[in-house]
Amino acid sequence: MGTVRQRKATKNTNKNTRRVADRHRKRITIHGNSIIKANWNKKLTLRQNYEKLGLLTSLNGQTGGKEKNMPDAQPEEENDETEPKELKELTEDDIEEIKKSLGPGEGLIQRDDDGNILRIIYGEQKSHDEILDEEVPKVEAKTDVVRALEEQAANAFHREKFASEFELDWIQKLINKHGDDYKAMFWDKELNVYQQTAAQLKKKCQKYL
Repeated sequence: MGTVRQRKATKNTNKNTRRVADRHRKRITIHGNSIIKANWNKKLTLRQNYEKLGLLTSLNGQTGGKEKNMPDAQPEEENDETEPKELKELTEDDIEEIKKSLGPGEGLIQRDDDGNILRIIYGEQKSHDEILDEEVPKVEAKTDVVRALEEQAANAFHREKFASEFELDWIQKLINKHGDDYKAMFWDKELNVYQQTAAQLKKKCQKYL
């Protein structure tokens, strides 16, 4: 007959073995881009795969924990022979460049040889239209996968959008009334009923012209 433990073991057929657990483990199936699918390593996590491919998992920064890797020994930086340009020797063009590089709330103090304050250079806060009009610097691709993705995106089919007759007539009315004054177009409550920004109106008018 067997012992009580043996009788219970024969009744309970659902054994949670390692082989059964591995069989029911969720397997990741890559759908979508064929380049990412071909270079995906199933032994790595999603974050590790994205870092290996040269991609970001999120554009809004990282949340949660991250694996800590020992940093490689950084070579000692050689001293630059060229001395930095002092603030007191800056021209007006240099000061304007510094203002653009500084963020809102940041500043640099310009002093003379005796330490007296000559000028305080404050960072200027960019408007919404200036941010939209600003050219985004091109970032060089670091991996072959990113270069392949960029080439695939450049050769992709782009459907050209055409403006309707109503939109063309609306843009023509804005130009006839305000010319190239896009801020006046923005504040025009009668014509700008959809409350589009000055940058959006400028883009539409330049495309129309």
